Amino acid sequence: MLKNKLIGLSILILVCIAGFLYWSTLQDQILPPSKDWSRSFQTNAIEGNFSKLHSVTEENGYTISLLDFNKLEVLSCDKELKCEGNRTIDDINTYKNSWSDQTDSYFIKENSLIHINKTSGEKIIAPEAVNFSKSENTLVYWTENNEVVILDSPFTIEKSRFKSKHPVYFVKILDNQIFVVTENKQEKLYTLYNITDNLTELFSFHIGGHENLLSVNIIQLKDMNYAIMLDKKVLAGGSSTKNIELAQFDLNKNQSSTFDKLSFLENETELALNDIQFPTVYQGQQGPIITFSASLYDPILGKINKIFVADLIDNTVKANAVTKVGNRYERSVLLNEETVAYLRMEGKNRILEYSSSNEIKKQETLAVMQGDYKAAFYTLLSNLINGFLLILFSIGWIILTFIVTYGSLFLFNKRRWVKSHEIAFVIHLVALFIFQSIFLVKFTYIQSIIDRIPFITENWHFILLLLLAIILSTIPLFIVRHNVSEETFNLFVLYTTFMNLSILFILIGPYLF
Repeated sequence: MLKNKLIGLSILILVCIAGFLYWSTLQDQILPPSKDWSRSFQTNAIEGNFSKLHSVTEENGYTISLLDFNKLEVLSCDKELKCEGNRTIDDINTYKNSWSDQTDSYFIKENSLIHINKTSGEKIIAPEAVNFSKSENTLVYWTENNEVVILDSPFTIEKSRFKSKHPVYFVKILDNQIFVVTENKQEKLYTLYNITDNLTELFSFHIGGHENLLSVNIIQLKDMNYAIMLDKKVLAGGSSTKNIELAQFDLNKNQSSTFDKLSFLENETELALNDIQFPTVYQGQQGPIITFSASLYDPILGKINKIFVADLIDNTVKANAVTKVGNRYERSVLLNEETVAYLRMEGKNRILEYSSSNEIKKQETLAVMQGDYKAAFYTLLSNLINGFLLILFSIGWIILTFIVTYGSLFLFNKRRWVKSHEIAFVIHLVALFIFQSIFLVKFTYIQSIIDRIPFITENWHFILLLLLAIILSTIPLFIVRHNVSEETFNLFVLYTTFMNLSILFILIGPYLF
């Protein structure tokens, strides 16, 4: 009977500790990625091996295009990003640009610029086109012989045609301005033009021999000023780094360009952001807003990946995280100033998700959402695996504790002390506490453990946690009114030792390494 009570009390204590740990994990689960952004919302969009994400704002929502290596999936989404399939376009050149809204799609297929309308079907706009750029009312495409062709809506009549000296690398349409960047591959020379009545050269810039230009973007600033943003990969000593550089310009001819390297910091922690991937810019009402995926080194978790958003106002970009640690994200796009969509990697597939800075949306994710209970359970379960390392680690202090315990008992019995077993058991508890404290403090990075445990913040909190584990491991023995004697001494020693280890396995083990 007493044995059953002891087992029952032991299980009850362990279940209560596990329940507390699950509650703590759940509270961490519902924390936002930053104070300005909500947690991730899942959409009902299809999964796929998508490599690009593009959006067009509609009157009642968005048209979102997901491009994989074979086809284009066009989705119709409302403002809450409840999406349904609109159409699928196969056999397009997935390495070239594409543009889709509710009814029309433009893309490159077998070197031809194609327009598909849901009602009228497919037609060829240009039989020979390298690539194209499109806004709501203007379409620009360029050809192998360096011609730049401009079409106005409905894109059936040619408005103007220009010929550049070198192949066209990039075209950007901003309101009523069209910018063209050409590339001289041999000299790694790039030239920026503005199209008015002709191609007006604004300035040129070189790319170093050890640099690869990954992408170009042009941003509208205030008072007819603009900025060109370069995404570079810099190769050095067998490794590579990413640089994002920015140069401001206006519409005057023959300017001199000065590019400044941007530095990226996480706003709340001031940690440096590295490996900036897929930077895209949204033209906000108060200025440009940049979103990107990046890596940062967290002192607790090591290298982690998040999506970030920031106002692009100077050369130090202080960005707010819009995703949390635990998954890999890429290809973020701002749908508006309050909503950023991105792809979450799930094996070989990508899943469309989004975050919001809208106050209502932020409050919505501060409560438990669908999937949070399950996610917290799996997080706790995966963390508990670290507890097995604690068991291996504990062998050292358990052996030393047993040596002290039974050594003391031997000496007390030799001197024939009256309460030798009671004193030896107290020594056992003290030795257990001291040795595990020494082992954990000396052979682990204690500050890292404290930072990982969500419910303590100070060094003395950790020592208090070890003391609590000792106390909890003895309580069931005294509740069932066992007394320390020669017959029960081994039971007391073994029970408190392994009950203490079980408590530490749940309470500290998940955060040990």
